[in-house]
Order: sequence, then C-alpha cells, then structure tokens
Amino acid sequence: MDNTTLIGLAGVLAVAAPVLFAVIGETITERAGIINLSLNGSILLSAMGGFAVAYSTGSLFLGFLAGMLIGALVAFIVAFGSITLHQSQVAVGFVLALTARDLAYFLGVPYMNIPGPTLPTWHIPFLRDIPLLGTLFFRLDLITYLSYIVIILAWVWIFRTRPGLMLQGIGERPAAAFVRGANVNRLRYLMLSLVGRLPDSPAPRIR
Repeated sequence: MDNTTLIGLAGVLAVAAPVLFAVIGETITERAGIINLSLNGSILLSAMGGFAVAYSTGSLFLGFLAGMLIGALVAFIVAFGSITLHQSQVAVGFVLALTARDLAYFLGVPYMNIPGPTLPTWHIPFLRDIPLLGTLFFRLDLITYLSYIVIILAWVWIFRTRPGLMLQGIGERPAAAFVRGANVNRLRYLMLSLVGRLPDSPAPRIR
C-alpha cells in the first residue's frame, strides 16, 4: 500500500470523527427511549455555528463550545416536544432536521469557502512509526484520538456501570425503572441534552 493511499485512509478516519460522536450520542439517546431524527440537521447547524465562532474569535475552544451548545439546544427541543408535549418523536425530529439544515445553509453563506482555524495534528511518539497502523491511527488530531477513547468509554459506561444499566432500563422498561426510583423524564432530558453537547466537528466548516 503506497503512502498516498495511507494518507487518504487516515483522512477518512479524521473526517469520520464528527459522525462517530453523533452516532455515539444517538446510541445513548435511543438507549434512553428517545429517537432523535434531528441528528443530521443538528450536525450541520452545530458545524456552521462552531466554524463561525471559531473564525470570528480565532479560538477553536470557543468554536467547539458554540457547536456543543447549539447541539444541546436542538436536543433540548426534541426532548421538550416528545417528553413534555407528548408529540411524535419522528415528527419533531424530522421537522427539526429540515429546519436546522436550512438554517445552517442560510446563516452559513458568509462563511462558505473561507479557511479558518484548524486543529494541529499530534504524532504520537513510537506509535507513529508502526508500519501502516502508525500512519492510519497515530498521526491525527486531538478530536480524532478522542473519538477512539469515547467508543471504549461509551461501551463501558452503558454496559458496565450502574448509571448505564439505569439508562437501558428507562429506555426498555421505563415503568420498571420508575418503580426502582428513577425519574424517567428527568433522566431522558439529561441524556438528550448531554449527548447533544458532544463535539460535532474537528474543523467546523460549511461548504
């Protein structure tokens, strides 16, 4: 395998990081019994907002923070519509997906094709020199490395901890979880808002 192909595959892993965070967030959400169909629009709007703030302030930290807050806000609207107002999760999520997508396209016009701040790559000593694997996995940016860790942490938390087992309970048997003392609606709000705050893009940019 030539070096160009390896670099291309490493690029795929880096680009996949925001999607991976979204998938993990949706997995946790569905474990809590909520289907968040607004995910696609939420990613676009969070990326646009994050890039706009990062470009305007020159701070990647503020850009990520803005993207996380936007994602949390969209997730809160889904939770309020489905849990408090008892509306269809599918309908609420579908409408929000279209709304967030169109907002991202409309508000992001001034920032199209503008280069902005990006995360530096971190080459992990020793591991970066491993043939094939070093180029693929250990010469990337911090958010991509974090996505590797989040996969493991999410699995451990869901299947090996008491809060994770409670999460599964409120999704699969909410009545039983309530009897055991769980505040089902509050936990669903909490889960949906927290996973909406996962970083959605290592380099927020709308094309």
